[in-house]
Amino acid sequence: MEFDPEILSILEKIKTEKEANSTFDFAWSQGRKLYLDGRYFELHEVFEFQWKKETGGRRFLLHGWIQLAISLNKIFVKPNIRGAKMQAEKAKQKFESLASTGELSSIGEEWNRDIIEFLNGLLSLFSGEESWDIEQIRRLSLPKFQTDGKEWFAPFVFNIQ
Repeated sequence: MEFDPEILSILEKIKTEKEANSTFDFAWSQGRKLYLDGRYFELHEVFEFQWKKETGGRRFLLHGWIQLAISLNKIFVKPNIRGAKMQAEKAKQKFESLASTGELSSIGEEWNRDIIEFLNGLLSLFSGEESWDIEQIRRLSLPKFQTDGKEWFAPFVFNIQ
């Protein structure tokens, strides 16, 4: 897939700097902009470059958003019922795994529950692998994408004193 120069420059910046802490904020802010613009596939690509550097809960968070973004892409951009459902199920697993890391802040725990609740609601609107209630899906409120990704976590995760 070819990306526009804006996305290529984002990916290059994330790729060039090897330290995850030094690119997390940048990747998060760029991913948030893409999400708010409905550019779910591009969000997936940006977070994938960052995800490869991460460990622990940060890795689960980004991986969950990657799979959620692909599910939304398969719902709203390039419809694919089976793929959308599969990615939503995988995203739910990642956010459930994130909940068990012990790394979330209290607000991060709340946000994580909200996303899992959204995914449960989304998944309830699929009938098997071949049909969905697309009108009901369109009425769902998409998960909020917080301005600061670090707020998801307890201070020790980013070595913040």
